[in-house]
Amino acid sequence: MKKKYGYFLLMSCFISCSSSMSKNIIEEEEAKEKVEIEEEVEQEKEGIVVLDEKIFYTEPKTFATVKNLKEDYNIDNDFDTDDSIILQNAIDEMESLGGGKLIIPAGNYSFAEVLLKSNIHLEIDSGVVIRPADRPNNRNYVIFKVTNDTSEEPLRNVSICGVNGKFKVDLRHANNLNVRIIMSFNVSNFKYSNMIVEDKYSRFSSVTFNGVKIGDKVLGPRNGVVKDIDLYNSDYGYGVVQFQLGKHIYFKNLYGKGGATLRIETHNKVLREIGTYDVVDEIYGTNIISEEGNAALMLSPHFINNGTVNVNGVTAIGSGFAVRIGAGFVNKEEAALGLTAGTFNKETVIKNVKATYSDSKAQIKPKHYKYMPCELRSLISNTPINPFPHGDSYNGPSIGAVVYDANYTVHIKEEDITIGEGFKEGVSLLLKEDAKTDTECGL
Repeated sequence: MKKKYGYFLLMSCFISCSSSMSKNIIEEEEAKEKVEIEEEVEQEKEGIVVLDEKIFYTEPKTFATVKNLKEDYNIDNDFDTDDSIILQNAIDEMESLGGGKLIIPAGNYSFAEVLLKSNIHLEIDSGVVIRPADRPNNRNYVIFKVTNDTSEEPLRNVSICGVNGKFKVDLRHANNLNVRIIMSFNVSNFKYSNMIVEDKYSRFSSVTFNGVKIGDKVLGPRNGVVKDIDLYNSDYGYGVVQFQLGKHIYFKNLYGKGGATLRIETHNKVLREIGTYDVVDEIYGTNIISEEGNAALMLSPHFINNGTVNVNGVTAIGSGFAVRIGAGFVNKEEAALGLTAGTFNKETVIKNVKATYSDSKAQIKPKHYKYMPCELRSLISNTPINPFPHGDSYNGPSIGAVVYDANYTVHIKEEDITIGEGFKEGVSLLLKEDAKTDTECGL
């Protein structure tokens, strides 16, 4: 593969260009950082810029009330007891008192369908283990729902944070794996941090962001921080974060074993009414890690022309890729509505990408085999990792650091991509023309 120089403006041609397009290599000055972000820099370590969280989330200075869930509301700390009603009653009572901090002390809890309210801050001890409360059916559900679905006024000033370390959410005993842990819609000024998730190939990402239609508008989350979350044993198609709508949000120190750690993919049906919502924009990330998974960072716009994403510090440890940059596309139903292939803004920037190799632990799908060096394809397992309704994934070799298959521009420097021993030559950045079928490989 040819050496690539300077800043890449990675672009797909129009259809008329055909699959024989050459790689567009353009030297240009580094993209200008937005003025406000230049003012947000907190520190820089080994080239990775860490932003000031205060720009995204304002911590409360005082609390109107402080309550303890065990001491004040008689929780019994037995997994067999559904504690959801007690927690909801505590939240509702504290909201009526002007909000406050609700301490959840060390112990065992079972929650489901708990609705957070404005000015409520859950402070969860590192000794807490939360399990999803048993569900009577296989319908989708959530442990914590963070939104105001009744008016355009967003839920405001909320947090779900571990203290003295990370609290644990254990999904391995759930009787229904169609579960999200935190689901956010119409909310502003929020923080989620210090959580460990023990998964069992559940059917959703742990923390999800989307829009809710209220009147003639679709409203999504804005102004928040999501950090210090670890996830173990995720399915290929999910991961730590699934992000479909939101603005001015900072993701920091996210680790996922399995799946896609930070999945920015915009395709929900509620988003088909273009112009009724603010698109994904001003999304920042630092230290996004995937181990033995799909990818650390994934961009897939589907039918939406999104704003900017700026991620600094992406690491893959034995995963399929560190970064996946996918093309916009529409299905037949979306095309019939007049929707067209989406994009991310041309100022989107990804920096400091690292990938280390595994010959057997990555989570991969057949659609990406074409990017794998021919001599490695015999190492792909024939046994699906987990039967999955959208197509099976398999364990196999890591493929490369960055795969770019898109119809829009992304900024990345060659010197910002580092691959470890074991990778074949030329897989730091994979473009459409690098793909080879099994026939072309002589297999």
